[in-house]
Amino acid sequence: MKALCQPPPLWPNFPAGAVRAYTLHGRADGYVLSVQHGLHEAVLTAKRGGARRFARLDTALALLRTLRAAAVEVRLADTAPPARPVAPRPHP
Repeated sequence: MKALCQPPPLWPNFPAGAVRAYTLHGRADGYVLSVQHGLHEAVLTAKRGGARRFARLDTALALLRTLRAAAVEVRLADTAPPARPVAPRPHP
């Protein structure tokens, strides 16, 4: 995925109607926003590089409201904790 700069530099790069979808990917340490535009998908980056991580879902949604996003897909599959080993039950 291509990386994008944090808004305001993010938004002027897209012509009106070019953004097809917004997706919030759940991670163990927060949420990452990806934007689908045209045939490409890009991840929102922080000012100092790396993916911009939102600690809370509310914070990410507040940014999307300012961008006037009509719909957002939230993928929580990556936030699932690793499966714990199950101890065998003692037989009576």
